[in-house]
Amino acid sequence: MLFTFPKLRKQLRPDRVAHRGGGRQASSRQRLRFRPALEQLEHRLTPSVSGPPFDFSNSFYLANGINPSNLLNRVGTSTSASAFVVENSSPDGNHTNIRITETTGGFNHEGNVLYYTINGFVNPNTFTNDAAGQNAKAIAERFTAYIFPKASGDPFSPALSNRRQDNVFDTRNGYSVANPLGLWTAQFTSFTPAAFNTAAGRAALAALAALNGTDLDGTPIIKTAMEVDGLVKKGFAVERPRNFDGSQGFPWII
Repeated sequence: MLFTFPKLRKQLRPDRVAHRGGGRQASSRQRLRFRPALEQLEHRLTPSVSGPPFDFSNSFYLANGINPSNLLNRVGTSTSASAFVVENSSPDGNHTNIRITETTGGFNHEGNVLYYTINGFVNPNTFTNDAAGQNAKAIAERFTAYIFPKASGDPFSPALSNRRQDNVFDTRNGYSVANPLGLWTAQFTSFTPAAFNTAAGRAALAALAALNGTDLDGTPIIKTAMEVDGLVKKGFAVERPRNFDGSQGFPWII
């Protein structure tokens, strides 16, 4: 989709220092020990001080089960999925000199804002025919990018003009270390008629709207993977991937 999504986000967290003050007010010296710090989600996903990330090298793609020759709309090519510049300052041999300059916002599984880039799209023949390729496919199927098409649009189109809201990425299951390329299965998520035609459905949507606000079509914004799970379990939403044989377009994203 328009979302191979490397996330560029910075997340603030307190340093890992035990607080022994009980319920007492911390002193100024104690408070200084809890200074904010940057938490890396993944080497490639954390923005460098000099700007956005670089594409992966061919050797790194191959080592991680992806045939770069079969990537659709690979960044840096004539059909590039994202805007880019050629810059000879890549951080290491795992990256090329293609710096991705186009980023998009979304939500992680907890509803926090993140930013991601699109490196390319993946069809079945993009996975290498070996153990690394099998592992890459298993990783892609374990991590979900929820895409929300408009009710009046194509239910399987990831086009920006067809989206009801920003994407939600299920970053559970150890994403930061278990998914080195940032592989995702695109799950197209839509409300069902029961969400609008039943009292329980309308109540669920009203509760979400009160919590997260609404988009331009008046339906509630979904920010977390658990919110998607809850709506699906109650029959108020459905999530559908494209056919995994590639017959409906690329099923996966990097």
